[in-house]
Amino acid sequence: MAPSRPEPALGLRVIPRSPCGALALGLVLGVPAVVSGGPAPDLLSREAFVMGTRVTLVISSGTSPRGNAQLERMLALLEQTDAVLSTWRPDSEISRLHSAVGEAPTQLTAATCSLLSEAGRLAAYTGGAFDPVVGALVEAWDLHGAGRVPTRHQLESARAHSGWHRVRLDSERCTLSMPVGVSLDVGAFGKGEALDRVRREAPVVEPWLIDLGGQIAVSGAPPGMDGWEVAIAHPRDRRRAAIPITLTAGSLATSGGERDLDVTGTRVGHLLDPRTGAPAPFGGSVSVWAEQALVADALSTALFVMGPDDGLPWADANAVAALFLQIDPGGELRRRPSLEFTRRFGVPASD
Repeated sequence: MAPSRPEPALGLRVIPRSPCGALALGLVLGVPAVVSGGPAPDLLSREAFVMGTRVTLVISSGTSPRGNAQLERMLALLEQTDAVLSTWRPDSEISRLHSAVGEAPTQLTAATCSLLSEAGRLAAYTGGAFDPVVGALVEAWDLHGAGRVPTRHQLESARAHSGWHRVRLDSERCTLSMPVGVSLDVGAFGKGEALDRVRREAPVVEPWLIDLGGQIAVSGAPPGMDGWEVAIAHPRDRRRAAIPITLTAGSLATSGGERDLDVTGTRVGHLLDPRTGAPAPFGGSVSVWAEQALVADALSTALFVMGPDDGLPWADANAVAALFLQIDPGGELRRRPSLEFTRRFGVPASD
């Protein structure tokens, strides 16, 4: 997870109606474009910087004071999750857990215990393509810095200190033990957990949408609209909309290589394959929809690591709604949706 540094809030605003009655919030990777052919509902919007990224919160509310209070409550839950999970804040629960490695089992809060139990389940479910215990590998490749190519010895050492099997989680006692050199990285599941906490804990009845650094979560459809339209971006140009998706529930997460690093001519992908310790070779993007944002977050990472040739059969076998986008040798964009993605959103495979 990127560092969470303070930034002034951008304030609450009513999104203006266009002459045609449509509402637009942009068309980039994961940023919603809300479109309606009829009268536009009153939407209140709040923007801020949290969990190291930009967040946009939108709520359909005809009462500004109530909508304002609800948006602030939702934002506060995102900030509280950051305070628990951030690896950059020395007082976070995850940082305190790391400071106790090699010692007696560390007591966890019930929420973090449940979260790590689910992360461990997803690691097993994906055959290790998603794994929360990759902090040593992230450090070896310096993915939170300028990037580097580790030596063979450095990579072997990082792999020896990575993997869910390195930790001991006692779900009944809510304790976790980690050997020295082993650490968690929340980059593939932290945003999903934050969005799920908003859904569970914010008493909001009006339809809402949150874009947290490219992962979308929604609840309901604004009055007079079929749902929230979000644009999945072209995998090589996040400013260019590729696939429109209408959402009324759940979360859509996208993993791609737009943040890959160039280290003296060598591509260092920011998504690592926990099974090999090396950057995942896939060069496109994959989007996953799921009811739970945590599941969408983790599975988009896992399927990117698997790549479309292995990931699509896995998604079909597990009824996962996933869409791979890749560029063919001629430069054309190819859609490779799972059966569940096509069934749910009507997106066909490219010819």
